[in-house]
Amino acid sequence: MPNNMQPFFINLKGKKVVIVGGGKIAARKAKNLETAQPEITFVAPEFSEDVLALSKQTGYSLIQREAFPADLSDAFMVILATNHRQINKALAEQLSPNQLICVVDEAEEGNVIFPAIIQRGQLQIAISTNGASPKLTRKLKQDLESQFDQSWETYLEFLSRCRNKLKKLKISIEEKNKLLEKILDDRYRTNEHLRAEILSSILILEE
Repeated sequence: MPNNMQPFFINLKGKKVVIVGGGKIAARKAKNLETAQPEITFVAPEFSEDVLALSKQTGYSLIQREAFPADLSDAFMVILATNHRQINKALAEQLSPNQLICVVDEAEEGNVIFPAIIQRGQLQIAISTNGASPKLTRKLKQDLESQFDQSWETYLEFLSRCRNKLKKLKISIEEKNKLLEKILDDRYRTNEHLRAEILSSILILEE
């Protein structure tokens, strides 16, 4: 696949996402998007137990028939995940280039690929080899999962809290930046006592 993909983090909350296909891959793509809270509709002649269970749990819509281009025309994102190469190709060719399109069996026919994701609270790391080596993508994800453990979740909460408080202080930008750089020291990630100390010092500045 040409190396012209640009990574983005996109807010999908409330956006219409249509997944053409009712099998395990379709269900897996929907699960990947679940925390983003889009409005998902599956279109397929048959649905797997995975899709049915997910729909029951989340309220996703099911349209049980073959997909038509009109089903996809107003979708913000379309995921073509049938097990028929020609159906995926034909539908992809009729979509607007201004839509987000993922073609699971031929990435070059779409404009979106799903990266491997590591999430620790507000920290998100996306990994992709642009289709060159899915095995390497999985290996890199495993390596990074061990490097970025659950301590990063509370650390990001701490960094966010400090930043929000510092923005409101009537001190110079230089002083704010100095404090923000100070708390990037890894000791503040691993030491709860140090985090409490710096927060206390910011509270004193607020007075």
